[in-house]
Amino acid sequence: MMLALPFSVLRHGWRSVRSGGLPFFFAVLMTALGLFSLTAFGMLLWNFRSVARTVGESVAAVAFLDDRIGEQGAAAAEEVRARIALLPSVGGARLLTPEEALDRARRGLGSADALRGTAGLQMPWVVQVVPLFSLEGDEERDVLVQRLGAIAGVAEVMHPTGELRRVDALMRLLNGAGLFLAVLIALVVVVVVSNAVRLTVLVRRDEIAIQKLVGASDAFVALPLLLSGVVQGVLGAVCALAALAAASSSLAQVARVALSGALGAFHVQAPPPWMLALVVVAGAGLGALGASLSVVRFLRTA
Repeated sequence: MMLALPFSVLRHGWRSVRSGGLPFFFAVLMTALGLFSLTAFGMLLWNFRSVARTVGESVAAVAFLDDRIGEQGAAAAEEVRARIALLPSVGGARLLTPEEALDRARRGLGSADALRGTAGLQMPWVVQVVPLFSLEGDEERDVLVQRLGAIAGVAEVMHPTGELRRVDALMRLLNGAGLFLAVLIALVVVVVVSNAVRLTVLVRRDEIAIQKLVGASDAFVALPLLLSGVVQGVLGAVCALAALAAASSSLAQVARVALSGALGAFHVQAPPPWMLALVVVAGAGLGALGASLSVVRFLRTA
């Protein structure tokens, strides 16, 4: 007896799904397209955030040593490097000989005209400094540069603060775009599912009226229709994940070509399991919300 009500609700819910017809499948298609777009953007944003989180560690500050240190030899340069490595905000310090520093500078220039301009150029001893992973914010970076410049034997310090600021600004832009896209897709999915369930309600209006006459409660009438909306959302989410799996290699190739130049080798990793589960939960929630709008409106006028 206790299981009769849940089975009855499930049976009527399945009937609502079957009677949905073309509007039901259209709602599933629109949900799948919306969640596919949002999931693809979220996957790229998650990968980009992982790269941006470590860009401060992978891009080193550079301390150019005084010419007098070069005249004193490798031992004096190593002593300066050791003092730099002892700073609390330094994660690593690597000493480069003048030849190694010049070779790196030439590789960074790339073009033949720029390389010809380096003929006869002499570089000092260089210490490549990598900040700790926890080093964040412009103030902390400025403090690091000041501490490096205060060490005896350091002539000049260069740090790519401008590049890091551009990465931070790009992250804020992407987060804002992702939020706007999520709200827009959520509204579209809710409206489409709501209209699909409303058409189902119109098809079953006489049946629902008979149920009300024999004493069916509003909850008994509403639950199967809500279940229909949840099924639409879950099916749309599953279709979106299947499409994402099929197109993941193409998306990864496009992202690799577009972003590798600015951030080094950009590799797109598969989304984590929690993101996939979140897509399914979001589909079910949006489907339930869209269905509830139509059901509440119908029950108020019934």
